Amino acid sequence: MFGLSLLMALVALAVAMPVGHRVVAGVPAPDGAEPHRAAPGRVALGIATTVVVAAVTTVLHRHPGWLPAYLYLGVVGVWLAAIDVRVHRLPDHLVLPSYSVLAVLFGAAALVDDAPDRLLRAVLAGAACWLAFLALYRLPGAGLGRGDVKLVGLLGGALGWLGWSSVVFGMFAGVVLGGVAALVLLAARRAGWHDRLAYGPFLLTGTLLAVLAGGG
Repeated sequence: MFGLSLLMALVALAVAMPVGHRVVAGVPAPDGAEPHRAAPGRVALGIATTVVVAAVTTVLHRHPGWLPAYLYLGVVGVWLAAIDVRVHRLPDHLVLPSYSVLAVLFGAAALVDDAPDRLLRAVLAGAACWLAFLALYRLPGAGLGRGDVKLVGLLGGALGWLGWSSVVFGMFAGVVLGGVAALVLLAARRAGWHDRLAYGPFLLTGTLLAVLAGGG
């Protein structure tokens, strides 16, 4: 079983490594603005991707039916985090097709594991997280972008497969990490009250922590 999971991880890395830097560097800043950061180098991005893939594989190796979905989310999540830090965007051409990809992969996992209840819970959790963050997005001064709302539906669905406790933990961790980072930047005077914070990396990190905590 571990051998199959390891093979999946190696395939994921073999597909992701050659294209990751090009994907991240190819997303422009909105409205022709200059990027906030330079694109991460191939080595740095490769190391981050490898660490995430290795961590997810280690935790989920007993569930090879689940692994393709989480490996996909792990790889795309690293790219999205790097893009959001660089240009403060979570591009639709990565986020929206990922809904279909994860629906197929979790659907296959539900067939393999005979777990339609997990699939239903994933759908409900994704919808609940999307609605909750849409409501937050509409609050004045919330600091969320439309990309964050689209992303969180995807993340909520992935966490819903594991259980409602993983959904709560992942979303809570993401919000707390984002809040702490905002306070640190304000205290260091590296950001003002009206500056936009790249929230995606914190939501993605919270989701990763929830997967690592609940996936076993």
